[in-house]
Amino acid sequence: MIPLHIDVKGKKVIVVGGGKIAYRRLCLFLAEGANITVISPNVISEIEELFHLGKITWLEKKIELADLKNAFFIIAATNDASINEWIAANIEENQLINIVSNAKLGNVTVPKTVKKGKLILSVSTSGASPKLSKEISEKLIEQFEDDFIEELDKLYVERELNKKGNSR
Repeated sequence: MIPLHIDVKGKKVIVVGGGKIAYRRLCLFLAEGANITVISPNVISEIEELFHLGKITWLEKKIELADLKNAFFIIAATNDASINEWIAANIEENQLINIVSNAKLGNVTVPKTVKKGKLILSVSTSGASPKLSKEISEKLIEQFEDDFIEELDKLYVERELNKKGNSR
């Protein structure tokens, strides 16, 4: 696999499942401006609250083949491995899918990501230990002091201004 950072702003993201793992994944995509639909007969209170706030769509039902159509990214996060496998077997050729119960069935893994200013660090243990990925990423981000982050953010602004100046 190749590590990538993908712009999901405005993209259709389907989250199948309504538990804690589904919630954690959908929060990542929600923070990046994705258009999220959760499909699950039941959801935890945090997901229901996001639905009532109008931040996500919730289809209170079991997944059907038609639900997968036109999704840019699918997260199969049910507590039933056979449903997650069924989803993996029924995606369209160019859809991205993350299978939380068996990463090898999907074509995308979701690494632990930490941000500080414009610095984004992503860590993956290839599914061996999400807990260890979290620990590593938190230790790595601590290596960068606020002065470094401020300088990086200034460089970003400077580069954006140069781009605008060159495009006139």
